[in-house]
Amino acid sequence: MRRVDSILLLVVLAVSAAAEGYAADLNAARRLLLQGKYAEAAEVYEPLAQEHPAATLGLARCMTAQGKQSEAVDVLTKAAGRHAALHAELARLALERGDYPEATRRTDAALRLDADLPLARWIQAELARVAGRPDEAEDTYRRLVDYYNDHDVDRAESLRWIGLGAARYARWNRLDDQFSFLVNELFPDALKLESDYWPAHYEAARLFLEKYNKPEAEREIQAALELNPNAAEVHLLKAELAVERRDIEQAETSLDRALQLNPRLLGAWLARADLQWANFDVRGTLLLLREKALPLNRVNEATLGRVAACYVLLDGLPRPDRATRLTRLIAMVETRNPHAGEFFFTMAEALETRHRHAAASRFFRKSLEVMPKRIGPRTHLGLLAMQTGDEAEARRLLDEAFEIDPFNVRVHNMLNVLEVLDEMETLETDGSSVRYEGEQDPILARYASRYLDEFYPRMCEQFGYSPPRKPLVEVFNRARGIDGQQWFSTRMTGLPYLGAVAASTGHMVAMSSPNDARSPGRFNWAQVLRHEMVHVVTLQQTHFNIPHWYTEGLAVYYEDVPRPQLWNELLRKRVAAGELFDLTTLNFGFTRPQSGDDWQMAYCQAELYVDYMIERWPPSRQRQLLAGYAGGLATDEVIPRVLGVSIKEFEQGYVEYVQRIAAELSTLKWPSTEDFDQLLRRHREDPKDLDIAAELAYKYFLRGANQEAEDLAEKTLEEKPHQPLATYVIARLHTKAGRTDEAEKLLLQCADHDPPQPNALDLLARLKMKAKQYDEAARWYEKGDRLEPNNIRWAKALAGVYLAAENNEKLRTVLPRIARADPDDLTVRKKLAQLAADSEDYVEAADWANQAIEIDVMDADLHHMAASALAGQELFAQAVEEIKVALELKPDHAAAKKLLEKIRETQSP
Repeated sequence: MRRVDSILLLVVLAVSAAAEGYAADLNAARRLLLQGKYAEAAEVYEPLAQEHPAATLGLARCMTAQGKQSEAVDVLTKAAGRHAALHAELARLALERGDYPEATRRTDAALRLDADLPLARWIQAELARVAGRPDEAEDTYRRLVDYYNDHDVDRAESLRWIGLGAARYARWNRLDDQFSFLVNELFPDALKLESDYWPAHYEAARLFLEKYNKPEAEREIQAALELNPNAAEVHLLKAELAVERRDIEQAETSLDRALQLNPRLLGAWLARADLQWANFDVRGTLLLLREKALPLNRVNEATLGRVAACYVLLDGLPRPDRATRLTRLIAMVETRNPHAGEFFFTMAEALETRHRHAAASRFFRKSLEVMPKRIGPRTHLGLLAMQTGDEAEARRLLDEAFEIDPFNVRVHNMLNVLEVLDEMETLETDGSSVRYEGEQDPILARYASRYLDEFYPRMCEQFGYSPPRKPLVEVFNRARGIDGQQWFSTRMTGLPYLGAVAASTGHMVAMSSPNDARSPGRFNWAQVLRHEMVHVVTLQQTHFNIPHWYTEGLAVYYEDVPRPQLWNELLRKRVAAGELFDLTTLNFGFTRPQSGDDWQMAYCQAELYVDYMIERWPPSRQRQLLAGYAGGLATDEVIPRVLGVSIKEFEQGYVEYVQRIAAELSTLKWPSTEDFDQLLRRHREDPKDLDIAAELAYKYFLRGANQEAEDLAEKTLEEKPHQPLATYVIARLHTKAGRTDEAEKLLLQCADHDPPQPNALDLLARLKMKAKQYDEAARWYEKGDRLEPNNIRWAKALAGVYLAAENNEKLRTVLPRIARADPDDLTVRKKLAQLAADSEDYVEAADWANQAIEIDVMDADLHHMAASALAGQELFAQAVEEIKVALELKPDHAAAKKLLEKIRETQSP
C-alpha cells in the first residue's frame, strides 16, 4: 500500500507541477500578447493550443491582431468543441466580417455552454441591433449590466464587454451618470485586475473622444500605447484624434501604422476614405470603399452610409418615382435592418461635412425616426440649425440633446452661445441683419450694416446670384468673463479653438468684435465681411458643391489686397523646392493643415489659381465654373468642360504661371530661414561652402555669439573676399563696437554689390537716418524698393525717412502702398486722411478717414476727421451724422462741437 500511495503521490505531484508549468506559460504568453509581441506570444501558445482552450484563444488573437483572420478562424474551429469562449470568439470574428448567420450560430453555441459569458452576450445584443430588433438588443445590454451588479466579476476582459453593453444601454436610456462610472470606475477596475490590459485604456479613450474631451482621450491613448505599442486599434484612435485636431500628418502616420500592424482593420480603411472625402474626392472615396472596406464587411452600416453619401453627391437626391443606386442601397439596408440608424446617421454626418445641409438634415431625421434612442442625430440637427441661422430650432434640439447627454462638450458650449445670443441686440435693414452686444458694439453694428447694404448687392451682381435670404452677421464681444474670440469660435464649431476672427457657414457669418479689448488686435472688419460674404454667395450659388480652394480663392481675390510678404517668401521657397499644392492636395491646406505655413500657402495658392484663370480665360468663365459646380460637377469635370483643357494641362499651365510669379518677386538674397542647428550641420558636412559659412556666421551673431560670428566671417572673407553676408556680419560687429565709419565702408561694398545685400542696404540707410542724412537714407531705401517692390518693408522704411524729413509730398506717394498692402494698418490711414485734409483734398481725406473707421469704428477723432472732410465737400448732412457719432463716443469732443456749430451757422438762413 505504501508503494502504491507513493506512486500516486508522485503522479499527483507531477500533474500538479505540469499544471503549474502550463499556467506559468499561459500567463507569460498572455503578457506577451497584451504587450503586442504577437510572434513571441504565438510561439508560447502554439504547443499548448491542442490541450488548452485559453492557449487556442490566445493564439487566434495573436493572428487577428495582425490581420490573419482566416488563420484564426481555422485554429478556433478545430478546437471549438464544447468550449464557450472559443465559440464566442468565432462569433466575434463572424460579426466583424458581417456573417450574421454564422455569428448567431456560434453565439448560440457559446451561450448553451455558458449562459453568462459576457462576450457572447455582447455579440448577441449587437446581432439583435444590426438585425433591427432594438428592444431585444436593449434587453440583452441590460442583462450584461445586471450580471455585473449581481456578480463579483474577476476578469478584465469580462469588464470590457460589460462596459460596452453598459455604454450602449446608457446612451439609449439617457443614463448620463454611467459615462462617469465607466471611465472612472469600471475600466480602471479592469486595470486593477490585469495591470497591462490596454483595452481598458482604449475603451475609455473612445468614450472621451465621443464626448469631445480631447485631453483625456489623448491621455488614455498614450497609456494604451505604453502598454501595447502594436495595438492597431489604438493607432487608429490616435489618427481619429489627430483629425479632430487637424493634424493630418499625424493622422496619416497613425493610419499607416495601424494598417501596417493589421491590414484588415476596417476602421482604418474608413478613416482613409474620410480623408479622401474631406479632400472633395468623391470618386476616390467611393473607389476606396469598394476596393478596401466592403470586402472586409459588405453589410457594415458605417461603410454603406459612406457609400450612400457618395451616391448623393455623384447622382443627387432621387425623385420619389425613380429607382437609383441610392434608393436600391437604402432598400437593401432597410430590408436587413428596419432600424438602421447607424447607416442613415453615417450618411448624414458625411453630407454635413460637405455642407449639404438639407440632405444631411433629412437623413439625420431619418436616423432618429428609425432609431429614436440614438443620441447623435439630435446633436447634429441642433448644430445644423445653428449653421443655417435657425436658432429657435437649434435651441429645441440642443436642449433635448443636453438632457440626454450632458457630457457632450459641444452641446453644452453651443447652449451657452444661444444664451449669449439671447442677450444680444439685432439691427435689421433691408439688406442685412446684424446681431451685436448692445452696450459695446452698437456703432459697429450701424457701420457694418451700412457697409453690407452698399457692398453686398454689388457683389451678388458680379457673381450673377443673390441668395434668397439677406445675410445674417453675428458679432461677438466679451461676455460672461469670456472674450469674443472664444464665443465666435464656439458659435462656429462648438469648441473655443478656431484660429480666425470670422467664418461663414454659407448661410450666416460670425465674427469676433474688433472692439473686444482682449481680441487679437484691431482688424479691418469691412474687409473681413467682404471675404465672408463671398462664401455666403458662392456656397449657396453652387449648392455647397464648390470646393474649398475655389471659394477661398475667390474670397481672397475680392479682398483686392496685394499678396502679403509672408506669402511671397513661402511661394519662392516652395516653388524652388517643388512643394506646391495641386488640386488634389490644396483643400487639405485649409481643412487639415499640417503647419501654419501650410495654411498660409493654401490661401496664397488658392488666390493664384483664380488669378491664373482670370489671366488666361475671359472673366465670364468664372460664372460658368460656378454654374458647373451648381450642376453637381466635380473639379475634374467642370474644368475641361468650361475651360476646354484637361486637368493635366490646367495644372501644368498653373505651375508655369506660379513659377513666373515667383521669379518676378525679388532679385535680393536675404539670409536663409533655416534654423541654427540645420545650418551648423550643413556647414560641418561641407565646410568649403562659403555661402553656408556666411549664413552660419550671421546666425551666430543673432544668437549673441559675437566671437564665433567674427571668426567664421573673417575666415570666409579670407577665402572669398567681399562675400556679401560675411561682410555685413563684420559691419554689424563694427557698429556694435561703435566703429561706425569702418562699418559704413564695408556696408557700401555690400550695397554696391550686384545684387546688393539687402541687410546691408537696410543698415546703411538706418545709419544715414540716425545721422539725419535723409537724402542718403532715402537713396538706399529707394534702391531696395526698386529691386524688391513686392516687399513692403522698403516702403515702410521710406515712409519713416520722409516723415522725419517732413517731406509730405513724397510721404503721400508711399503711404498708400503701405495702406493697400496692410488692410489692418490704422496709423497709416489716419496719417493719409490728415495729409489729404491739410492739402484740402477733401474727397481723398474722406476716403482715408472712412477706411480708418473700417478698422477702428470707436475712434471719435476719426469720425471728426470724416465729418471735416465731408463738410469740405459741402456734404453737410453726412458730416452731421459723423459728428453725432464722434460726440456719442466722446461727448466733450471740442473740435466736433465746434465743427457742428460751424455747419449750423453755414446752414442757417
